Amino acid sequence: MINERIFKAYDIRGIFPRDLDGSTAKMVGYAFGRYIGEGERIGLCMDVRTSSPELKRNAMQGLLDSGLKIVDIGVAPTPVLHFAVSYYKLDGGMMITASHNPKEWNGFKFYKSGSVSIGLENGLSEIRDIAERPEYVKKEHRNVENLEQEVLEDYKRFLLDRLKAGKGMRVGIDPGNGAYSGIAKDIFKEAGAEVFAINDSRNGNFPNRSPEPKDESLSGLKELVSKEKLDFGIAFDADGDRGVFVNNNAEVLRGDRTLAIIAMNMIKKGDKLVFDVSCSEAVEDGLRQSGGIPVVTRIGRTFISKKMLEVGAGIGGELSGHTYFADMYYADDPMFAGLKIMEIISNRKKSLEELGRELPDYKSIVLEMPIEDSLKSKVMEIIHKELSEKYEPITIDGIKVKTDEGWFIIRVSNTTPMIKIVAEAKNSEDLEKVVRIPKEIFEEALSHVSGFRDKNL
Repeated sequence: MINERIFKAYDIRGIFPRDLDGSTAKMVGYAFGRYIGEGERIGLCMDVRTSSPELKRNAMQGLLDSGLKIVDIGVAPTPVLHFAVSYYKLDGGMMITASHNPKEWNGFKFYKSGSVSIGLENGLSEIRDIAERPEYVKKEHRNVENLEQEVLEDYKRFLLDRLKAGKGMRVGIDPGNGAYSGIAKDIFKEAGAEVFAINDSRNGNFPNRSPEPKDESLSGLKELVSKEKLDFGIAFDADGDRGVFVNNNAEVLRGDRTLAIIAMNMIKKGDKLVFDVSCSEAVEDGLRQSGGIPVVTRIGRTFISKKMLEVGAGIGGELSGHTYFADMYYADDPMFAGLKIMEIISNRKKSLEELGRELPDYKSIVLEMPIEDSLKSKVMEIIHKELSEKYEPITIDGIKVKTDEGWFIIRVSNTTPMIKIVAEAKNSEDLEKVVRIPKEIFEEALSHVSGFRDKNL
């Protein structure tokens, strides 16, 4: 039986082997094959997690049993699979990864033709239904083509052909022992940079830092940038679809500020920029300087890339460090973002710290509030009711409220057992006032729901 809880908004994730195992991978592979269609050609790729080989082996069996043809891309970052699906005109792609989740986790990401990301709202629910009630009719033919090295070379050339400047930069990289290990360094070198690397060997136990690049886990990269006086550093998450930048002062940049810097230096008057509802107002402030048009949407690659296609935007991004580019087939590609940062620093003759100072210095905070998945919807229901009585909340994604001092958003994490709170204000004193509202209302709602549950056990 398939554990229905592993089906998230954008992908499949769970703890291995408790929530998903080899048999799950086989059924999911078969279901994805049935969804794509017999005889079609898809890319198959995995990250470095210790459970990925077993999941890939079983997923491949299910895919082949469904009648699909497979282009095996081996171990590579998620953006490489995304690139391959579009560049080679494949009919879809399947990535074995749990992205930034801890090492015990694993899962699957899916793409349609054209590298369209598949989530619950555009196909994943159908894959789930097939996996839960499969009519397993095994096909006889086998067709597997290994293109791991060819894909990596084509990806590298594609990136570098789009770089207009940046030679002579001194760049630090921290792949976190993940999928960009041994790849990012070579690309930056070929772009003309002097590269300093840490955590640059593949290790699915992630021994040196967490798979998620956060301020608290990037002390090594900050130290490297400071010690070697580098122009900037970039840290990747485990599967390489997120990048977090450290400027030349060894300060970690939030993803939305990096997005604002890239956008205000790439976008021309009338161009659109898509970003998620939790991003700083600094993004819109940066856009005004270039005459760009802001387009706000829901959080997640499925929604960002879809909205970019709808409105014809060349760039999109999220608070978390995902940056999307039409030039890269609408992929969230931090490697391309890193090359663009090189290009911008070179062309503007300004450091990354100086470029950041062109944006307003809003004060902000991100809080992650642990909560059982089963309690999320009830807690959010209570929060929405309470806030609606006092404010006029924005509900594009979660619940966003603007106050006299600033704004905050409360939303459910679609990938972890958390409810996230983001708050922003013009100064630290106002931020303290703003963030107190969602924090207290969350704690009250959780206490109410937990007490009701315990009473009825």
